Amino acid sequence: MRSFAGILFAGIAILIGPASGQAATTVSFQGAGEQQVLALLNQIRAQHGLTPFTVSAPLRSAARAHSADMLERDYFDHDSPTESWEARISRYLRSPLIGEDIAWGLGSRGTPAGLVSQWMHSPVHRAIILTAGLHRIGLGLALGTFGSAPGAVMATADFAA
Repeated sequence: MRSFAGILFAGIAILIGPASGQAATTVSFQGAGEQQVLALLNQIRAQHGLTPFTVSAPLRSAARAHSADMLERDYFDHDSPTESWEARISRYLRSPLIGEDIAWGLGSRGTPAGLVSQWMHSPVHRAIILTAGLHRIGLGLALGTFGSAPGAVMATADFAA
């Protein structure tokens, strides 16, 4: 499985991971899965003495659009083929501190617990989730075909102060 993490502090972006992707088909969103991911992330933040994330409708729109776009246009990256991740998020909201985690998975790795586990086992993803200054979140879990893999879950978590 490939995964990425990105965070922007006052204009400085850190991105780690490979860029690649494969074919996509019809996309549907998993609202219940997004709620489960939120609950899991807030449990983790509570265990670390951090305030819970609150849902941001603009960030949710940004995250859902990105997850769908990655499936529909056959790529896996923070930046779309035509726009940087910072520019995309800023179209939805402005904040002095933003971050983004993306992941995808099949089977157990595509469940809410599997996606959160991927992020928490990656130092860069984990750092974003545990950044005290990030308080708002938008989640986008899209189900579709990635490459030749039907039933893939593409996940984007967008964060802001």
